[in-house]
Amino acid sequence: MAAILVIGAGRVGRAIALDLVQHHRVTVADIHTERLSALHAEAPSLTVAHIPSQDPQTLQRLAQQHDLLITAVPGHAGFSLLTHLIEAGKPIVDISFFPEDPFSLQEKAQQYGAAVIVDAGIAPGLCNLLLGRCLSEMEVESYECWVGGLPLERRWPWQYKAPFSPTDVIEEYTRPVRQRIAGQLVTKPPLSEIEYRHFPGIGTLEAFNTDGLRTLLTTTTVPTLIEKTLRYPGHAEYVRVLAESGFFSEEPLQVEGLTLHPRAITEALLTRAWHLSPDEPDCVLLWVRIQGKKDGKPTEKTFYLYDQADLKRRMSAMARTTGYTCTAIAALLLDGVSLPPGIYAPELLGQNPTAAAFVLEYLAERGITVRENP
Repeated sequence: MAAILVIGAGRVGRAIALDLVQHHRVTVADIHTERLSALHAEAPSLTVAHIPSQDPQTLQRLAQQHDLLITAVPGHAGFSLLTHLIEAGKPIVDISFFPEDPFSLQEKAQQYGAAVIVDAGIAPGLCNLLLGRCLSEMEVESYECWVGGLPLERRWPWQYKAPFSPTDVIEEYTRPVRQRIAGQLVTKPPLSEIEYRHFPGIGTLEAFNTDGLRTLLTTTTVPTLIEKTLRYPGHAEYVRVLAESGFFSEEPLQVEGLTLHPRAITEALLTRAWHLSPDEPDCVLLWVRIQGKKDGKPTEKTFYLYDQADLKRRMSAMARTTGYTCTAIAALLLDGVSLPPGIYAPELLGQNPTAAAFVLEYLAERGITVRENP
């Protein structure tokens, strides 16, 4: 039984903690006392620790008391937190999806003896692991990932609810998109190149460019890498209208003697409009197509995942798929997989067939099945 510290008691952090506490001693740290109180009432065997702020000394003291650390905080806080936690010299699994380059911490991780796995969610995360597995089996020429979390009930105008931080969603919608096409790094506008695909049981969805490839652009030489976000048709157009009209601008605006910040106001309004209640069912779809050659012959593999919320446990599909991928990777480390100190991405783990099989089996045991070549 290992001692695990989970930093972040949001929806995904909750899913992680409730999964791991069945077999380990788990402490959950957060700045929100109400979240911690609710989580402790739900699982009294959990230990909770209130942290008034991300104080490096307090966090490092907590970290030293545990065997493995998991960071599940919003993206804007992830890099700074990880930078401090590395100094504890413990294995770390991170799902904060911060915008900074995680490999800039490589030297520090090696210096302090910390093995750090970043982007350990569903996308990035599970999709990267699937690509890694294929890299060990074939010569990959093209990777395409379509992924999205959606409410089952479509409500005008957005037909969307945010299963994680709306601030991070807006960041995804506004950041330039990096892709690799035929061996060349290209940059495209977010929300561009909309395509449509019919998915059984949910209907036709739109897929548009978002900047989600992250570490794959660094760790692989695959000639073509594309990632797109899935939404109900029409959603991207509404967001583009806001973007073109300046609602995401960070330049202050003077209105009748008041200084207003358009993006901050937009984020506040969308946070309310996109709020996903614990009683609202959502779903997650992941579709990955990988093309290449094996033994000199063209080959193609596709992977499909569809998951729905567990309403009995008040756990969203996004919390399940992201959280359980994270706990699978944590369990992999605790199960004896030894990594030299450094920064790792899931695609590197996936190139170990045993590790990839472990994660997929772990997810299947929790009702999350990845179907190959459906």
